[in-house]
Amino acid sequence: MEIIQRDTNFAKAFYFFAFIFLVVYALNSLSSILTPIAIAILIWFLINALASQIKKLPFLSPKIANTIAIPLSLILIVYFMIEIGSFITSSMMELSSSISQLDGKVNALIAKLTLMTSIDFTTPLQKFFQEFSLSSVINKVIAAFSAIFSNLIQIFLYVLFLLIDQQFFRAKLDALFPKKENNERVEHILTSISKGVRTYIFITTSISLITGFLTYLICEMFSLQGAVLWGFIAFVLNFIPTIGSIIAVLIPTIFALIQFPLISDVLFLSLSLVVVQFVIGNIIYPKLMGNKLNISQFVVILSLVIWGAMWGTIGMFLSVPLMMILLIILSQFDSTRSLAILISGDGTIFDKK
Repeated sequence: MEIIQRDTNFAKAFYFFAFIFLVVYALNSLSSILTPIAIAILIWFLINALASQIKKLPFLSPKIANTIAIPLSLILIVYFMIEIGSFITSSMMELSSSISQLDGKVNALIAKLTLMTSIDFTTPLQKFFQEFSLSSVINKVIAAFSAIFSNLIQIFLYVLFLLIDQQFFRAKLDALFPKKENNERVEHILTSISKGVRTYIFITTSISLITGFLTYLICEMFSLQGAVLWGFIAFVLNFIPTIGSIIAVLIPTIFALIQFPLISDVLFLSLSLVVVQFVIGNIIYPKLMGNKLNISQFVVILSLVIWGAMWGTIGMFLSVPLMMILLIILSQFDSTRSLAILISGDGTIFDKK
């Protein structure tokens, strides 16, 4: 009996890891197909989040608000996406010329530091920049957004059909789960996912806009070339946890080292950017999110690495909402609640209904 039980447990473990391997392999192999769908779903969540805010406007009657909320949200988001796409297109030539000179300027800066301090920085710093090239980081971010905008029509169609279909979700749910208990459980899971992702996207987008605008103001105040560009990059990178904030400070600081003759100006610029990132990322953002983003920081970084390896830069942007969805689903079943607790930040998870 004991041998049979042990064989059964071994078989369960084998099937579990085989299933995980197949899922990871499929996600990696089908990245070109799945990433536009994932982006479309997140935009759909953002449209519904913006629509829910429009419905709360006091000067609109409930009937008018319910009628115009979704179409107005769709128009606004498409408009902003087109404006961002135009900005990226118009900035590509200017940015590409700067990027092509960036690594050469960094090497010149290393040689200058070596000459000023009489310490040989050449070998260690050149090895560092070979492993972590700023120009390649910027190019990857731009390439990710270029890929998004190249698939814009496909993504827009996905979003449009999701918006058309969402009016039938309730009827489909009732047909799929006729039992009241199962119906309520699934509805609770879907509602939790919807609220969590909508809140995350809306708050993160708002905070990212503020971060990007303040970064632009600081760079403009210090007369750093490309202030608008650095503000936009800060806005984009703010969607990538931890690493994005570091890079958003590091890139304009290195350009400041190249442009400014006085090291004090570079230090004040860098300090100002660090203060903005720290205050917004560690004080304002957690206060707005509350316990809605109760995910372990280690899990966030691990998710960032895994999704980045599978889906590239786009996977990094999607890593946090995907982990949030996983946490909500795992928390709803007794067999997986222990995994949800491990993923959570402080052991507090979403309650089952």
